[in-house]
Amino acid sequence: MNIRSLQNQFTLILCLVLSTFTFKVKCQDIQFSQFYAASLYLNPAFAGSAHADRITFHQRLQWPALEAKYITSYLSYDRYFEKYKSGFGAYILKDWQGKNYINSTEAAIQYSYEIGLSENLALRPAIQLGLISRSIDYTNLKYPDQFDDQGLTGNPTNDPHYNSNRKTFADVGSGMVLYSRKIWVSYAGHHLNRPNQSYWNESSPLPLKHSITAGYRIEAIKGDTKNHMGYATQSLYLIPTVQYKFQGKSDQLDMGVYLFYNEYVLGVWYRGIPVKKYNSGLQNNESMIVLAGWRIKQFRLTYSYDFIVSKLKTARPAGAHELNITYIFNKKKGIKKLKVLPCPEFH
Repeated sequence: MNIRSLQNQFTLILCLVLSTFTFKVKCQDIQFSQFYAASLYLNPAFAGSAHADRITFHQRLQWPALEAKYITSYLSYDRYFEKYKSGFGAYILKDWQGKNYINSTEAAIQYSYEIGLSENLALRPAIQLGLISRSIDYTNLKYPDQFDDQGLTGNPTNDPHYNSNRKTFADVGSGMVLYSRKIWVSYAGHHLNRPNQSYWNESSPLPLKHSITAGYRIEAIKGDTKNHMGYATQSLYLIPTVQYKFQGKSDQLDMGVYLFYNEYVLGVWYRGIPVKKYNSGLQNNESMIVLAGWRIKQFRLTYSYDFIVSKLKTARPAGAHELNITYIFNKKKGIKKLKVLPCPEFH
C-alpha cells in the first residue's frame, strides 16, 4: 500500500471518529449564558411573566476563532391575559454547528396559568408543545465503499444509512415557578416524551433535560424619585441567581449575581462544578461570564461574553458572545405587584 493510500485511510478514520463525536454532541441541548434573557427557552412557566406583550431576539456566537464554530439565533413572543390568569408564548430557534454540517430548528408554543396561593406567594405551572427538525450534511465525509486500492474513487457512498439526513419529531415539555415578591424557584423538564432522534430506523431517545433555577432580590437602595424615562433614580439592588441543569450523563451549574442601578445592569457568573472532576487530572471548570446592559423606556439591550477557564482555552477558541434585544410593550394597568416576577428580566 502506497503513502497516498495510507493518508487517505487516515483521513477516512479521522472523519468517521469526528462524525461519531458529532452525533453524540448533538444529543445535548443548546445553552445560553444569559438564560433569563431567553426566558421562554429556559422554562415555559415564564410565558406571560412580564404581564405585557414582549418580543425577544437573542443571538449566541460560540468559539468564533475556530472553523467549527456554533451559531444560535432565537426569537420569542409572549403575553399575559389578566382575565384568564394565563400566559401564552411561542419561540423559534435555529442552530448551526460545525461549519454548518449540523442544523437544528426548534419551534414551540407555551401556556402558563397563575395561581395565587396567598397574598405573598404565587405558583405558575406550564406546558409546552414543540417541533424539532435536525439535519446533517454528509457530503464532506468519506466512507469505506468510496475507497479502493488506488485510494478515493470519487463515487458516492452506497451505504443506506446516509441516504436520509433529516429528522423531525414532536417534543413535549413542562415547568413551574414558585415565587414571592423577593424570591423564586423554578423547575423545567424538556423532552418528556423522549422523542427518537435517530436519522435511521434505530432507537435513540433524546435524553430528558431537567433545569432548576432560583434567585433572591436584595434591594440595597430604594429610589424615591423618577427620572424622565420613568425609572426610580438612585435605585440599587442585587439579584444573586443559580441554575443547575442535567441531561443524560451531563450536568452543569451556573451561579452569579446581577447588579441593577437605575437603568443599567451588570452581571458576573461562574459556570462549572468545582467540586466535581471528570477524572483525576481534569477539573470541571468551564467559563467566567460578564454582562452589561441598558434600558430605555420599553427597550432593553444586554451583551455578555464567556471567558473560557477550562483546558479548552489552549485552543484559543475566543469564548462566546451573546446579544439580547427585548422590547416590552406598555404594561397593563391594574395588575397587582406580586404577580410580576422578581426575576432579572430587566423590566
